[in-house]
Amino acid sequence: MADPVLKRILLVEDEPDIQTVARLALETVGGFTVEVCSSGDEALHKAPGFAPDLIMLDVMMPRMDGPTTFKALRAVPQLAATAVIFMTAKVQPREIEQYIGLGALGVISKPFDPMTLAATVRGIWTEHQILASSSGSLQERLDSLACAYREQLPEKIRQIDALWQPLAGGALDDSALKAIYVMAHNMCGSADTFRLPQLTEEARLLDRALQEVVEGKSQLTPKVRAHIGELVAALKAVVGKLTE
Repeated sequence: MADPVLKRILLVEDEPDIQTVARLALETVGGFTVEVCSSGDEALHKAPGFAPDLIMLDVMMPRMDGPTTFKALRAVPQLAATAVIFMTAKVQPREIEQYIGLGALGVISKPFDPMTLAATVRGIWTEHQILASSSGSLQERLDSLACAYREQLPEKIRQIDALWQPLAGGALDDSALKAIYVMAHNMCGSADTFRLPQLTEEARLLDRALQEVVEGKSQLTPKVRAHIGELVAALKAVVGKLTE
């Protein structure tokens, strides 16, 4: 039997601004079908009819908070096994352990990057499906995770490139620059974890160049832009070879 495909997401969030940004990110970037609820009560009312593949659940909400809503949703037969990801500004290890202990797939910290939210959600979902369906050895599971990681690389590079192109053309956007820096930094660690040395090295070079600018140690001069552009291109080339 094929693994379930993530298509329909129920977003439970009481802040209208976050609703708008998250919905835009999930629908436009991720291609998901999204239903938004402003409260736990509304989620209990809408979820059975919407039949989501995944519920993204804010932790801090009035009257019914996230954990309370989670338990109420689990009591609905149609939703007893529906995947849930919590979203919260509380990212201390103790809180994260608590939410995972309830049965959530993962926790996404707020504020989140709209450009990477869909990829983050899909990554959590994919990892869960692999671990849930694998009955093999630890090495087999690790190999499956590595394969899934490689499959996600083109989307990550697409996001980096989309953020970089306006900057390469002379735009000044600190948030975009920081987003690329965070993605490059994260890729250093993940590529190293999956023993992809060339990708690790190229991501590290981009990480260091962006860090200099983000921390104000260098300016985004034409020369620096050209150098960063070369590093982005090199990273794209490595990913292209890994995913041929």
